[in-house]
Amino acid sequence: MHRHLISLLTFYCLSLSLLASPLKHDAYDTLDLYWFTSRPFVYENEAGEMEGIEPDMLRSFQRYLEKEENISVTLNWVKANDFSHILEIIKGTDDPDAIGVSALSITDERKEYASFVDPYLPDITVLISSKGTPIVRSFEELYEMMRSMDAVTIRDTKYEMLLNNLRKQIGLNFDIIYIESEQNVIEGVASRTDCFGFIDLPVYLLQVESGGEVVRQNFFTVKGQGYSYMMPVNNNWKDHFNRFLVHVDYRDEISDIISGYLGEELYGFIDDLYRGEALGTSILTKEKEMQLELLKNVNFRLEQEQTVRKILIVSTSIAVLFLVAIGYLYYRNQKATNLLLGQKGQIEVQQQDIQQKNEQLMNRNAQLVALNEEKNNLVRILAHDIRSPLSQIIMVTDILNQKIDDNLPETDVKLLNQVTASAERINKMVTKILDVDGLEENRVKVMNERVDIRDVMKDVAQRYRPIAAKKNIDLSVEFCDDHYMIRTDHLLLLLVLENLVSNAVKFSDQDNSVELRAQCEYDSVLFKVSDKGPGFSENDKKKLFNRFQKLTAKPTAGETSTGLGLSIVKKYVQDLGGKVWVESEFGKGSTFFVKLSA
Repeated sequence: MHRHLISLLTFYCLSLSLLASPLKHDAYDTLDLYWFTSRPFVYENEAGEMEGIEPDMLRSFQRYLEKEENISVTLNWVKANDFSHILEIIKGTDDPDAIGVSALSITDERKEYASFVDPYLPDITVLISSKGTPIVRSFEELYEMMRSMDAVTIRDTKYEMLLNNLRKQIGLNFDIIYIESEQNVIEGVASRTDCFGFIDLPVYLLQVESGGEVVRQNFFTVKGQGYSYMMPVNNNWKDHFNRFLVHVDYRDEISDIISGYLGEELYGFIDDLYRGEALGTSILTKEKEMQLELLKNVNFRLEQEQTVRKILIVSTSIAVLFLVAIGYLYYRNQKATNLLLGQKGQIEVQQQDIQQKNEQLMNRNAQLVALNEEKNNLVRILAHDIRSPLSQIIMVTDILNQKIDDNLPETDVKLLNQVTASAERINKMVTKILDVDGLEENRVKVMNERVDIRDVMKDVAQRYRPIAAKKNIDLSVEFCDDHYMIRTDHLLLLLVLENLVSNAVKFSDQDNSVELRAQCEYDSVLFKVSDKGPGFSENDKKKLFNRFQKLTAKPTAGETSTGLGLSIVKKYVQDLGGKVWVESEFGKGSTFFVKLSA
């Protein structure tokens, strides 16, 4: 209702200005419409006919001119070479009857060389990224994510302009992949990994409604000046078109055209959103509503399939009973040989019934497995998300314990110790949940990322130097290069090195040393973790990388050991496509080697 009221006010204001200087035209004229494919705004169907929001609006405009202004026009559709070609035509033509048609956004730059009719649809652009990329929560996270990603766009579009503005704003010179104008940016991002780009909000929401899997980022949602038709400065049709847009007999027809392609609910949402302020929150809410509706539709189809299946089962049962009855009558009227044939038929029917019941049980079991998987996913997500802050709490409390002043009240000291103990206990529980679940269920997902091994080794050393310092153990790190990058899973590599360094510190005596080194080659990197601990016996080496194995060596300061660490290392190194082995002599320390491809 409020949309119609606003349109009505616009109509009266525009009508007063236009009545003051009416334009005159020949009774017959031809509009040269320069277009390029931009679904759902303008495209050509299989029969070669023009379809989309803008062709339907122009046909409505054609009827308006004939009925209201006594002007007959012919629509001459001219396909441009690409999107930028439309801009070049409008910019360079002297033809007052030329019109650019392709969901053109009004921009200040384009206003310098062209004229636009009043916008017929709000223009909102969102930033999307490939399936599987995380939703970032800060500019720092966005910067880190985009460092290893490429942008996708089309030349001479507002999408390219927004990417160039983004480069300047975040100070990152990312690479840009240009696709053909007939392609869609959202399809270009969806078909690639580690990519991002800008796309119109209606196109994105239509993709969400159909079950698409790109990720929308909450940053850089841009509100433009609206979608419009583009004309030369000396055009003949701007005022006519503006009168058409607000005409009382055609406003509802225009709304119906747009709603027919976007859906009435989606069109209303975009129209309301354009006048609001909290764009990100409103879009996020709409996404969740559409995803929930999609899930409801899937569940509804599943329920329909189950109903059909039940009907088939009942029908089959009735048919079986009918066959049994016929078989019984047949049995009474036939000889002994016919009796045997009847029994055989009954057995076959029973086998079919058993097979159907087995299929039902398998389907129900699959549903239970899916529900259990959802539960496990939630547990793993929660466990993983609290692991990092727990590690930080433990490190901070350790530092505070080392700096405790004698004047600190005993009550505060006890509270600090309780915080440390509780954090360490929870951290062990989280580690066990993540490690045991990943090993038992074999659900570890390996990411393919660009990883700086220097950053990973620094992180490991920073985490374990306070622990090593308690035993007066010197934890040294030796890098092979300032920034040696490999493609691997950052988290799995971190967990592998953490486990090896943790074991080296755990099983080393006081006043000793542990070394973490990296040897970089042309196509691989070799990590070495060395200690001067008790080493391994030949019997230990045979079961070294098995789960829940208690070996000869014991932690030197009463630390706990689950027997999972080295089995986790072996599993994760295999997932990363690498090799792990140990060189050790009993009583003379050990060196673990991890070799990964670069």
